[in-house]
Amino acid sequence: MATSPLEQQLSGFARWKQRQRKILDQLEPWLQQQNLYSSEIHHAIGRARTALRDDSVTVAITGEFSRGKTELINALFFGDLGYRLLPTDAGRTTMCPTEILQDPEREPCLRLLPIETRAQDTSLLHLRQKPELWTTLPLPMDDPDRLDEQLRALTATRRVSRDEAVELGLIDAEDGLAHALDQDTVEIPCWRLAQINIRHPLLARGLRLIDTPGLNAVGNEPELTYEILPSAQAVLFVLSADTGVTRSDLDIWQQFANPSGQLRRGLMVVLNKIDTLWDDLRPREQIEQRILQQRADVANMLDVTPEQTFAVSAQKALLARVRGDAELERRSGIAELEDYLSSTVVENRRDLIMSDFTSDVQHAIQSLENIIESRHKRTQKQIHSLHEVGNRSDASVAQLLRETERDKKRYQASVEAYREARREFKAHGKALLEALDLASLEKVIEEARREMSKAWTTPGLKEAMRILFDEINQRMETVGEHAQVMRQLVRTIYRRFQTDHDFPAMQPAMFSIVRHQVELGVLAQEAEVFRKSPRTTMTEQHFVVKRYFRTIVDRARHIFREAQREAREWLDHALDPLTIEVKEYRGALSQQIRDLKHASQSRKTIQQRIALMEREARRLQIQLGSLQNVRQALSNPIIPNAQGRVRPRVLDGGTRSAV
Repeated sequence: MATSPLEQQLSGFARWKQRQRKILDQLEPWLQQQNLYSSEIHHAIGRARTALRDDSVTVAITGEFSRGKTELINALFFGDLGYRLLPTDAGRTTMCPTEILQDPEREPCLRLLPIETRAQDTSLLHLRQKPELWTTLPLPMDDPDRLDEQLRALTATRRVSRDEAVELGLIDAEDGLAHALDQDTVEIPCWRLAQINIRHPLLARGLRLIDTPGLNAVGNEPELTYEILPSAQAVLFVLSADTGVTRSDLDIWQQFANPSGQLRRGLMVVLNKIDTLWDDLRPREQIEQRILQQRADVANMLDVTPEQTFAVSAQKALLARVRGDAELERRSGIAELEDYLSSTVVENRRDLIMSDFTSDVQHAIQSLENIIESRHKRTQKQIHSLHEVGNRSDASVAQLLRETERDKKRYQASVEAYREARREFKAHGKALLEALDLASLEKVIEEARREMSKAWTTPGLKEAMRILFDEINQRMETVGEHAQVMRQLVRTIYRRFQTDHDFPAMQPAMFSIVRHQVELGVLAQEAEVFRKSPRTTMTEQHFVVKRYFRTIVDRARHIFREAQREAREWLDHALDPLTIEVKEYRGALSQQIRDLKHASQSRKTIQQRIALMEREARRLQIQLGSLQNVRQALSNPIIPNAQGRVRPRVLDGGTRSAV
């Protein structure tokens, strides 16, 4: 069978990551050899390597019950197996969120987390690390019938008392439907989360699928809703052509699939079951026009672009791929969705790595380039000065020596000003870190938790939620004010030395909290949706509080933790380029004084010194070219083809400083 577009893209992405890793593997020892290695670039390379080692590319499939999500997974990702991987019998639906992945350390298996774990005040992340809590079933991949039997556990339910369902947070104590039906028991899923671990080419290349059930199941697992879905590289929101966009479809779309209302590239709307519109008694052109119109109506209703809306028949697509029926596969519409998904999911993951990690390495390299350009400029200036000295009289050389010594004294006065500015910078830095202090934030959070737990009414609980988030937002605004003051201070410090001592124009790294403010803004919108949701009103208070802190508050903590880490690193390194420049300028003045003293004693010494400096200038030029090659290679988003070289040589061996 031919390689699928998604497999081709994932293979190319793997080659791109390997290429980036090879460049970093060359860069680090080269920088050490060239005496250019710094703690800033050490941290930047370490973070980039970690990101490049992560093979996962996540695609989440969400939507209401009975929209054909599971069959879409079968057709889109596993049509090459020759049989239906996941069970999709009528009347039986996947009851719990399901992850599909390949763990090379495990044999093919189905892992199931019991629904009873909802009673524990423990996050899903922590429960994943507790193998004793999971039920594990082997998956015989060579026996489709037995495999189907094992995977039917995904649809398992059981009846429990209403009290037990309330205790697990699955229904509200005042559930109107249960009372109206006078039911003492309710049906609940047997499992809270499932993991399917199988061998497959797509999964081997890092693809990870998340199959989510309908609105109730998604809403009951907030970690899934507020962490996995937003972080996925692609989200497929599945509708059914035979029902159109229902009220519950809109609820999932607004609350979970696109809660911020800001459409992102990785979000796709899939209008499934278009075969229900096929009619042998009508012209095919008329049917296709009707499908196009329904697709346009869906795009308009959800306010998405037509390019992100797809009409498919997952059932016919799977049938076509199993039978090798090219015409049926074309008519199913699966190829258009597959092509768009293939390019989008890889581009999103690659862009995230480039913007969040390799860009830090590029900025550190740019700082090194500025330092080397400055060294090269000083070296050329010294060569020029030495040539002039060789043509001057002894009296003229003595006069030049006195002027240089005065320059050194004037420079020393500026160094004192620099030290004072550095002290001011550290004082502001302390205030910045205090605004980001996690311990004081934790006190505010714990106080809010107590207030929520004491709240007698739902309005009181919601008001406590609002007050907490207002406090979190206010803290981030304070951080922004401190960061703005410090950015201005850093610019002033750099500009002073550029003006007073002809230092090169440097662009120091700047700490910005804009990204964190945007994340907090999106989180604030989700917090409002959570606060105003009917589910919050209907659910037991202690479950609401627990859910709010596991999702909204935990993510706010993470945002502050990341901002604090970035602030600390910036405070440690913001003045590094200037500090290096100050030291090297002082060294250059001292060397110039030594050269002038030697010149008054021997003209031969000058010629030797000129030859040495010319070799140094050539070495610096090689260093600069090598760094520019690395920066350009790291910024290249093009994924190499299978025949492309994966081990690029972008660095010249060079030599150590001759000076």
